[in-house]
Parts: sequence; structure tokens; C-alpha cells
Amino acid sequence: MIDLLRLPGITPMDLRDDGKILVIQAEAQEPQVPNCPTCGTALFRHGKRVHVFADTPLEMRPVRIEITRQRFRCGTCGKIVTLELPFLDDKRRATRRLVDSVRERCLSKTFHSLSEDTGLAVNTIKNIAQDLISDMDREVRFETPSIMGIDELNLAGGMRCIITNLATMSVFDMLAERTQAVLKPFFEAMSDREKVEWVCTDMWRPFKRSFAPYLPNAKLVIDKFHVVRMASDALESERKKYQKDLDKDARLQIKKSVRWLTLKRTSSLTPEEAVALAIVKKSVPDLGVAHDLKESFYEIYDQDTRADAMLAFKDWEKSIPAKMPMFKSLAKTVHNHYEDIFAYWDAPTRITNAYTEGANGITKVANRTGRGYSYEVIRAKVLYHKLAREIGSVRRLIIQEDPSPSAGSGFLMAKWLPSGLLSTSETIQVTEYGPYLSTLVAAAEAGEFT
Repeated sequence: MIDLLRLPGITPMDLRDDGKILVIQAEAQEPQVPNCPTCGTALFRHGKRVHVFADTPLEMRPVRIEITRQRFRCGTCGKIVTLELPFLDDKRRATRRLVDSVRERCLSKTFHSLSEDTGLAVNTIKNIAQDLISDMDREVRFETPSIMGIDELNLAGGMRCIITNLATMSVFDMLAERTQAVLKPFFEAMSDREKVEWVCTDMWRPFKRSFAPYLPNAKLVIDKFHVVRMASDALESERKKYQKDLDKDARLQIKKSVRWLTLKRTSSLTPEEAVALAIVKKSVPDLGVAHDLKESFYEIYDQDTRADAMLAFKDWEKSIPAKMPMFKSLAKTVHNHYEDIFAYWDAPTRITNAYTEGANGITKVANRTGRGYSYEVIRAKVLYHKLAREIGSVRRLIIQEDPSPSAGSGFLMAKWLPSGLLSTSETIQVTEYGPYLSTLVAAAEAGEFT
């Protein structure tokens, strides 16, 4: 029979087709009689047993190997021994190459699809994945971000925390909870934490309380989109006040047309929409005032400098009518977070948390299509996706001065030194960043999370 297995220490004897599974019968090659591992006495043969192990697929079908193995017994202590075969993973009842194949693919395919491909039980694949995740958690370290994004997301039955590298647009980490009890130890243990210069979050104060004691050089920027969204919410409250006295059909018509017309930025309106908006503002003056307040608040973020933005906010606040409390509430919120909101103009680049929100969306895709994945598995699928992770390298030239007295000292440039006074070597420093959103999107579109 042709050796389809190419595994050391066994000889294929027969092949049968069991429908969906190919079964290869094999015998372990005759070993030398060993000594008892317990007492050292020579063992004697004690019959044979057939053990079944899963192997990598052939002809796109799962494979099982039925291996007949010699057993040995100790006449002194009674211990029964079956010699190990190095290519088998007895814990998983599979060949090591199959386990390695599952480890390679379990973060880019669903457990059910791998189960169909290999014939392994879903729980077995889940356990292999858990072992891989534990190894990755110990071994993988991403570059500490200089600009960090922090946000919450509802995932796998709980409120989680996602942390991103906004400088490289990659995911840095995910935490099981967004509480200070979880966040503070994370930031305290984070390597190179002095590298973090900016942190972008929403207005949830525990985020700042969590990182502030441990990131000495970090300055908080409140995410722009969380701030301006409150202006849209205030506008919506005015629209709802107007439509509450209308009948059902009129309310539906207002919601379908007027709502999106007023929420849309004026600069984005088509000529036809601009005419329609003018009619709405003339017909409902209070809604027109609310729309203008929303627009002028958005325009604060169009200012070029912090001073201009602060002045624009001051003028905007003065223009709020007393009968529009939601806009008054927005002004109060801005005052409560004044420094952190206007830090937006202090940063060397305009920092927002839009990327983090996008990463949240991809994570939720993995959650919806994962057929009951645990939080730990979803985190690993996003964080350790092989193709999405970016690994960069930097070449560094190491120059060491000759310590001998004749060599002299104080040389600043290698080209000034006589030959023989320096030893040089080159090393490559590997830097790994987290998974990129664009690659995760491509993976989701390719069905790797479904």
C-alpha cells in the first residue's frame, strides 16, 4: 500500500471509505522491549490495542487513523505501558500536524467549519483555540501607542473595553470589563507607558480616573463626535416637541423627511434639500432656531485655533433661548469637561475616536456571526488575526568603541575613526502593531467571521 500518511514509526496497512470519513489502518513498528518507567524492571509484551486518532484531511474529507500498538506489562509492579508515538497528541486524540493546522486556522475560520473540515468535535477545536489564545497572550506584545483611543462596547453579554493605537490605526487590546478595577491594573502593568502622549475617549469619567495615575505624559482629548452628537440630540428633542401634537400619519411623515433634513449638515444639502429646509424653518420657527443652534455648534470644530473655538463657543452659548433647555444642558456639559474638550486644538493633529468606533463595529460582526463564541475567543479573533496584524522591523547599527588604551576615546562619527578601533554589528528590532481595521474589514467581507 502507498504510504499516504508519511508518519514515522507506523506502516499503513489498509484504507476504507466510511462515507464522510476516510479510515487508514496502520500498525506501529515493532519497538524494542523497554524497562518499566516506575521500577526499572524489564517489561514483557501484553497484547495489542487499536487506538483511533484524527489526522489532516485527504481528498477534502476528514481522516481517521486506526493504529494497532503493542502494550507492555511489568511483572514486578504490574504497570501497563504503551509506548508514545512522537507525532501523536494523546490529549487531543489527533496527530500533532492536525492540531497545528487547527491552531493555524482557528482565528480566521469558525469552529463549526473547522469541525466539518477535520471531523473533530467543536469542543475539541474550542480547547485547541483556548490553548493557542493562552500562548498568544503570553507571547504577543504590541507597540505601546503614542495616541491611544479608549471606548466601550457591548459584547458577548457584557460591557467590554477596547483600546486602540490611533497613530497606526490598529487595535491595541481588549479588556473584559470597563471598570476601574480592571482598567487601573492594566495601565499600571503596561510597558513603556511613558510613551503615551494623548488619550481620546468619551466623557465617561472613570476612563480618565483609570489612566491618569499611570500614564504620566498623557493628555486627554474628549472625542469630537461624542460632543457634537449632543447638539443633534438637542435638535431631536425640539423636533419631537413639535410633532407630539400631530396625528400618526403626520408624525411618520415628519420623521421620514424633516428629521434627516434637519440633522444633515447644511454644507451637505443638495439644492433641492436646501429649499425644503428653508420651507421647514419658515413653517416651524422654533425648529429652525434649534437647527441653527445645532449648525453653529458644529462650526465650533471648524475653527483653526483653540482661542477661536473658545470664542465661538462663548458666542454660541449666549445665543441659546431660555425655552430650549436641552441646548442649555449641552453648554453645561461642555463647561464640565472644558479643558478636555478644547484640548482637541492642542494636539499636533486632530484626534478623534472614529477608528475605535470602526473597530467596535468589526468586533460586533465577529460576535453576531460567531455562533455563541465567548468573549475570550472573539477578542482573540480580532486581536490575533494573522493577516491583520502588522509586523515592522527597524535596522539598527550598533557601534562599539575599542576599549584598549591605544584606541583613544570621544569619537563621535565612525568615519573619523582609524580602521580597527571600532567593532560594528547590525541588529533588526522587530516591532509588532495590532490588527488593522482595513484588513479586519476584508476578513469579515471574505466570511472569515461567519
